[in-house]
Amino acid sequence: MATKEPLEITCSKCNTSFRLWVPPAVLSTWGEGTDVSCVSCGQVHRVTKLAVGFEVNGTKIAGKPTPAPPVAATDNTPPVRQAAPPATVAAPSADTDTVLFLEDDRLAREMIENSLQDVSVKMVVVKNSTEALKTVSSETVQLIVTDLYLKDPNDPEAELDGEDFLKRIVDTGVNIPAIITTGKDIIDDIVLDPKWFDLHVKGFIQKGNPFWVDELKLKIKEVLYKD
Repeated sequence: MATKEPLEITCSKCNTSFRLWVPPAVLSTWGEGTDVSCVSCGQVHRVTKLAVGFEVNGTKIAGKPTPAPPVAATDNTPPVRQAAPPATVAAPSADTDTVLFLEDDRLAREMIENSLQDVSVKMVVVKNSTEALKTVSSETVQLIVTDLYLKDPNDPEAELDGEDFLKRIVDTGVNIPAIITTGKDIIDDIVLDPKWFDLHVKGFIQKGNPFWVDELKLKIKEVLYKD
């Protein structure tokens, strides 16, 4: 299986961190350098592929090719158990739609929080299925955005993957449209499976490219019929 190499960039202009999973076909063209734009402010960063790792704006970033994981890349730090409420962003009006984001990757959560603040929704961002179920039971949620692979043996509250979480919601009799995000390659065999219709899935977003948050933003507006 061909490997993708992870590249993490912290923007020198706005300090936003974002991660790319670069496929081999793209890596082979980066030897002379390429421009990568920040997902938040658009600042251009010059990236050159080295024999090991990358050079970003003249600074070498160590690394080695690793297989693309079946789940979105997760935090490397040990989990910390905290009795904290789900993180919410922005202060929308009372009639604003609530969007629940279920995402176990710290960087992906930060990208969502930083990049989607101009969408007129109330964002509730949680890191595991237990927090997500509590949110659905306590708030009226108009849209769910969930990562596909979420189970984590190191987090006892991460009991359900995205599909199982959506099944749990459907079993309660609640009809909430959903968007699925995933770090895996999206293929027709996944997207065209009729089970997603029963789970009210309206679309798939593949993470790992510089524009996935922009694609997610457009899909959210499409599902919620927002301008």
